[in-house]
Amino acid sequence: MEITAQHARWISRFAWLMAIVATVAGQLHAVARARSHPGDLVESPLFAAWAEPALRALRPLLEWGDPWTVYVMYGKLWAPVVVAFIAAAYLVYRRRAPVGVERVLWRVTLGAYVVMAVSVIGAYFTPWMDAAFLLGVGAVAVIGVSGSWFGIVLLRHGFRPRVTAILVLLFAPLMVAITTVTTQGSALLPLSWGWAIAAHVAARPSAAAADETSIDLGATTTA
Repeated sequence: MEITAQHARWISRFAWLMAIVATVAGQLHAVARARSHPGDLVESPLFAAWAEPALRALRPLLEWGDPWTVYVMYGKLWAPVVVAFIAAAYLVYRRRAPVGVERVLWRVTLGAYVVMAVSVIGAYFTPWMDAAFLLGVGAVAVIGVSGSWFGIVLLRHGFRPRVTAILVLLFAPLMVAITTVTTQGSALLPLSWGWAIAAHVAARPSAAAADETSIDLGATTTA
């Protein structure tokens, strides 16, 4: 399936929007989880340090329903976030047209992202949250293990922007660090931002090519 210049720009904008939404609203979901799973605050003092004041400050956004309902409702935001960075990664994949080992790692990574999307949808849009969670654990494991090799291969092959390759490479340690101060959903933020940045770069040549085509067509018409 060919990705047009216009579609590439839409994907880039969607990825940026969802990265911003995930960064802000993702923490609202984290606080909602703290309200429905108070044991998280005991297990993670760093999380409790900011989540407990947030629970008081954001009370109107959290007490419109029972804790579980609020938690599940805000969890739905992760579905478009995952879809957005999958679309962004796929755009970059198509523009890059990799070969060899890099191509294999691209496909493994994209496949794991899709499984992650199924997990998120299953967890927050169906009654099978536990099964979906286990599916997500498997996807995270694949993303973490393959991401180490994938990031190294991208860097060795001169991938730009380098920050995306670094975020892919460091997914596992970043996940550990992030989950000490917030919930597991926010572990997706490095991927969300990384692929949004890469999609922006991938969309620029498409836009330039489209502009050049328009100029050529205009010149031909004038002639």
